[in-house]
Amino acid sequence: MDKVRIRTYRQVWRQEHLIYQIERIRLPFPVSLRQAGVFAATALVMGVVSHLPGMVRISPAIRYLLVPGLVTWFLTRQRLDGKPPLRWLTSWLEYLVSPRRLNRFRPMAGFGRLRFGPSPGPRRLRLRNLLHHSQKG
Repeated sequence: MDKVRIRTYRQVWRQEHLIYQIERIRLPFPVSLRQAGVFAATALVMGVVSHLPGMVRISPAIRYLLVPGLVTWFLTRQRLDGKPPLRWLTSWLEYLVSPRRLNRFRPMAGFGRLRFGPSPGPRRLRLRNLLHHSQKG
């Protein structure tokens, strides 16, 4: 069976804005606003971390170009379990803090040991069992 494509306006409103040049400097490839934001945030973090001991030895080209470039590439292009890495990380952290046992989608309050076998609750009595017990006595 062929897939039917339903046309909607979703793609019209979700156009990705691209930067082709900054002032008069033409970029070698178009950069989206998201990529530019991730690159700037990573460069800012590297600027703060660069004052730590041992980071001074790393050249500024690696600190401010290579590392932010690799982080930007990873966070905007790669997929983990079909999700962007930041969304995957938040869902993984949510899983870690969520309760393990649920009852009707609510966390279970204190539970004891798990029991296997017949339940200790009311049981059905069969007529032959009653007759069998009455004949013994």
